[in-house]
Amino acid sequence: MSKNNTESKEHLIPAYRKMMTRVEQTHQESATTGLQAHINAAIDKAVELNELTREEAERIGDYLRRDLQDAAEFIISTEQALADWLRFDLALVEESLLDMFSLMVDQSRLELDNLAESARQATEWQSGEITALGTLYCENCGHSLHFHKPSYIPACPNCGATRFKRKI
Repeated sequence: MSKNNTESKEHLIPAYRKMMTRVEQTHQESATTGLQAHINAAIDKAVELNELTREEAERIGDYLRRDLQDAAEFIISTEQALADWLRFDLALVEESLLDMFSLMVDQSRLELDNLAESARQATEWQSGEITALGTLYCENCGHSLHFHKPSYIPACPNCGATRFKRKI
């Protein structure tokens, strides 16, 4: 991704976080509604307020959904804690962001428990996408990238590859 292209899309990282906040707020207001509905409401709100284009909002919603479902699937399949999924010192993570992410992971976990067949989501990350907290590993060389806040995924600094996975 070119520097100008990255700079023109920098508003998407705070938008990811804002969408996460909106999902948490709507969940607190109506915990009976599913996570997908909360994400869709956050997408619609971002478009309605002209914060993002429909395409940008949908893309951010997809990133958020992917990250939450991956974290929930990890917790379900391994019975390990969110800290193990993150694979780094929780003291480095902003507390409010961790609380928000944890709440949504719990909601995702419930939905995945109830809809096991939909729990098998694509778990591949690409350079240029936005991801949340956690560690991604280069599919080519295994180099790890640690994310302590929502950020763009760069090309692998070790080999230049652009595809990543989480390891369980």
